[in-house]
Amino acid sequence: MVAAPRAALEGASEVGGYLFRALRESAGSLRVESVNGLPGIVLCREGRVTGVLAVRVRCRRIVEAWLVLNPEKLTRWNAN
Repeated sequence: MVAAPRAALEGASEVGGYLFRALRESAGSLRVESVNGLPGIVLCREGRVTGVLAVRVRCRRIVEAWLVLNPEKLTRWNAN
């Protein structure tokens, strides 16, 4: 299991800081990819997906972001 915030994050600084730390800790490499029809980033380490980030953009700003780091929820991404 991985740690996740217990409450919704709000504001660019809080969200950006959390995403930066999560991406740095979870990824060996990144690839830009569509995630559930949204712009996204797939995080990989040693050939396995370690996280998936999807964002909803409005007026050139991210208005929602979903980050999945739980390995149990990433089985579909690693079903090669």
